Amino acid sequence: MSGRTGNAPSNASINVNIVHTYRGDLKVDLVAPDGTLYNIHNRTGGSADNLVGTYTKSLTSEPLNGTWRLRVNDNAAGDTGYINSWSITF
Repeated sequence: MSGRTGNAPSNASINVNIVHTYRGDLKVDLVAPDGTLYNIHNRTGGSADNLVGTYTKSLTSEPLNGTWRLRVNDNAAGDTGYINSWSITF
């Protein structure tokens, strides 16, 4: 993100579409430009497939400008997946 002034809003919308064979294995964090982590999903959902949804976070302490990243950890063996898409809307 560049060319924006001020901080992120209190209602930032994070859309994720992660294809995975066991979503209960996944921990998903939004990583702010300064490295601060905002947890989106933490190993819930059991054996269901895929993690698709929209999450709202207050990011008011973060400047808009900078590189925002999504970090996904598969915390168990035996399943596979990938990030199909993700986006953040300020």
